[in-house]
Amino acid sequence: MTAGPLTTRLGAVAATARNTTTEAWQIARLTRDLPGFLRTPLSEAEAAVRIRQRLETRDTLFLASVERAIYGHARSPYRRLLRHAGCELGDLRALVQHEGIEGALTILAARGVYVSFDELKGRREAIRGSARFRFSPRDFDSPLVRPHYATYTGGSRGVPVLVPRSLPYVEELASSRTVSLAAFGLHGQPHAFWLTNPMTTMLMSLKTGSDALLWVHPLQAFPVKGRIGARYLELMGQASGAPIPRPRFLATEQVSALVRWVTRRLREHGPFVIDAVPSSAVRLSVAAQEAGVRLDGLTFCLQSEPLTRARHDHIAAAGARRVVHYTSIEMSGIASSCAASSQADDLHVFTDRYAIIERERPLIVEAAGDVATVQALLLTTLTPTIATVSFNTEPGDHARVEQRPCGCSLGALGLTTHVSEVRSFEKLSAEGVSFVRSNVLQVLEEVLPATFGGSSLDYQLVEEEATASNTSLVLRIHPAVGALDEGRVRETLLRSLAAGGTVDANHAELLRLAGSVTISRQPPVATPAGKVLPLQLARRAGTRSAHHPTVGPWGSRETEGPDGRPPIDPHGSQVPSPASGRAGASSADW
Repeated sequence: MTAGPLTTRLGAVAATARNTTTEAWQIARLTRDLPGFLRTPLSEAEAAVRIRQRLETRDTLFLASVERAIYGHARSPYRRLLRHAGCELGDLRALVQHEGIEGALTILAARGVYVSFDELKGRREAIRGSARFRFSPRDFDSPLVRPHYATYTGGSRGVPVLVPRSLPYVEELASSRTVSLAAFGLHGQPHAFWLTNPMTTMLMSLKTGSDALLWVHPLQAFPVKGRIGARYLELMGQASGAPIPRPRFLATEQVSALVRWVTRRLREHGPFVIDAVPSSAVRLSVAAQEAGVRLDGLTFCLQSEPLTRARHDHIAAAGARRVVHYTSIEMSGIASSCAASSQADDLHVFTDRYAIIERERPLIVEAAGDVATVQALLLTTLTPTIATVSFNTEPGDHARVEQRPCGCSLGALGLTTHVSEVRSFEKLSAEGVSFVRSNVLQVLEEVLPATFGGSSLDYQLVEEEATASNTSLVLRIHPAVGALDEGRVRETLLRSLAAGGTVDANHAELLRLAGSVTISRQPPVATPAGKVLPLQLARRAGTRSAHHPTVGPWGSRETEGPDGRPPIDPHGSQVPSPASGRAGASSADW
């Protein structure tokens, strides 16, 4: 064995040992602190007080956090960018005093103090004039946070990134979630979770005093580590008097079983909330309408995908309500629905914890001369509890940003910054999961042409909303490529997207189960300048983009098991029907 492979192997062993040690410390901290966290729910009044206090001391919180987490942290990418721009801590204090936080951030962004989505993920060098910086995702970790657990991003170039979480941060998120739900009269209502990894969402709900009724997920091959973690949480919840349900498998085509449980739960125990992605909410709503039942009393808390007017209308037609939460792995709890607005995705930004500005940038950097620009959102974290520090950092989205009163309780708290029409320009999304641009580009430009013929200009993946309002990914293939086995093309695409590791494999499996990828034999769409881009992502109205054709109707099957009973999870258990209160679940209700 040569020195090179030996060094690589030793490095991998050392990294595994470090990760194991880190996880052991996190488990120890979580075991020590979680019972106290669960036994002290946050009231609506206390949540409102905390938000007002953060708004009143906003400048002080921001400057103190920057001093400790950026200027006091030698590895911080933002410290390097700030000093390159000639901005020391004293300069920043003066700038904030004269211009306010958002004014100061806007000036600094114009001077190169920002981090793009690709730079955050470590996929691209940060070039500022003649200076070049290379950042790693770990460089953005806060030195101030001792995490209790971690969750995974989808990864870049096939490498998932651990994002730490601390219970003080979850409690801070819970204050935002509490006032958001209270604005809709939902504070204290029990929650069910239709998500693959709802740990942070579930802990937030428990902290607000809500019961956790049910956790269903669409992955039959649930990760072993996930099963172990779920069992640990179940035991911790039982010991703390706040039962946490174990995950139960629910196949996409078996949504009718969930419809029956939901309607029975509503009839016997009254209103409750389901935390889900919009595609799932639409699927459940459509299945309820087809079954001839109403979902009055059900509210969906939605995340991870845009909620368009069409999706909103499907949910409303079934009798359910919706609350939208704008969130990401690195930056959670950014904004939530306005209770006074009829607009489907009118959201209040939690400016007690975030500052938000916009920066014009090319939609795709490599083709800046040919492609439309977009007003990219830049987010800055203001408090010290978040484990991933942001300072003029792109989440990969653009939106409409407005300052205005609205008349709802969030506005009355002083949260008067609104965002709407939030769309991604860096992530291709469907079914609440996403793949970053660079991973998809390799598949479209290299794998598919090498396997089926043609060139990179003959393949294009388009993110569209189907007529029944779920997000569909349409793979356009130029007819000149010739006859193809569409099933084989689809499987090759999904298999290649899954090759990045466990997280990407799970995401690809969700797309396969939901039937979210269709093939269209027509030429790829060109930009107004005539350039064919491998990806066409959803954009808000008014943004220059290529024409997006419509797609055929959504046709997910709703079926049961052969005996009419609900689906079986990987451990052989049927999806349970929870009992009321904190008494846990009972399979007798199915």
